[in-house]
Amino acid sequence: MLRRRLVWAGTLVVLSMTQACEEVFTPSFTYASVEVVVTLPDGQGVSGVPLVLYNGTRHLDYGKTDSLGVSRFDLVPEGDLGVSSVPTRYFYATQHPDGYYKTFRVAEGDEIRVEFQYEDARGSIALRVLDQDSVPQSGFVVELYTASGTQERTTLSESGSVLFSELTPADYGVRVLGSGACPLLPDGFVYRDGLIVSLRQNLEIEIVLPPCFT
Repeated sequence: MLRRRLVWAGTLVVLSMTQACEEVFTPSFTYASVEVVVTLPDGQGVSGVPLVLYNGTRHLDYGKTDSLGVSRFDLVPEGDLGVSSVPTRYFYATQHPDGYYKTFRVAEGDEIRVEFQYEDARGSIALRVLDQDSVPQSGFVVELYTASGTQERTTLSESGSVLFSELTPADYGVRVLGSGACPLLPDGFVYRDGLIVSLRQNLEIEIVLPPCFT
């Protein structure tokens, strides 16, 4: 019985010493985090941008920006790291059209924020509607359309101008619809078609309306 007690006591001493050594030689480690934000010049977030967290030539983690243009890497180790991004179909960095990266040094527990600014490569159509005397017209309904149907509809303001922006590449047309006060006979509308919008292309057009009544 005495021998068993001695063995048990010895085991407790060994366990206590092992725990004490672990506390002395293996201090807790707090990983860092890296938040990546991709925005347009106006501050709007860009979603779906592929990201890579790397150390030298080693890829540590992969991510993609959310609807707000944000992605977060957790459990990031110490060291000299970097984040790279690539252009998407409609968004890219003007100064880095083939890829964009930033490097930084990470210490334990750091919370690092990395920002990339992209440009919107989608096109636009700026329309100005005038009468026969070159006076801007307001109150008319204007439609933007493609072969698949109407894409946008708006009402002309007092400036007689409207901007259709964030357009993906396509063959567009615009039409000004007549009203009771100005029926735009004989068709009831005036249009321009064959407006080919490509990436990074911004068109400016004018439509001159016929007299409201003849």
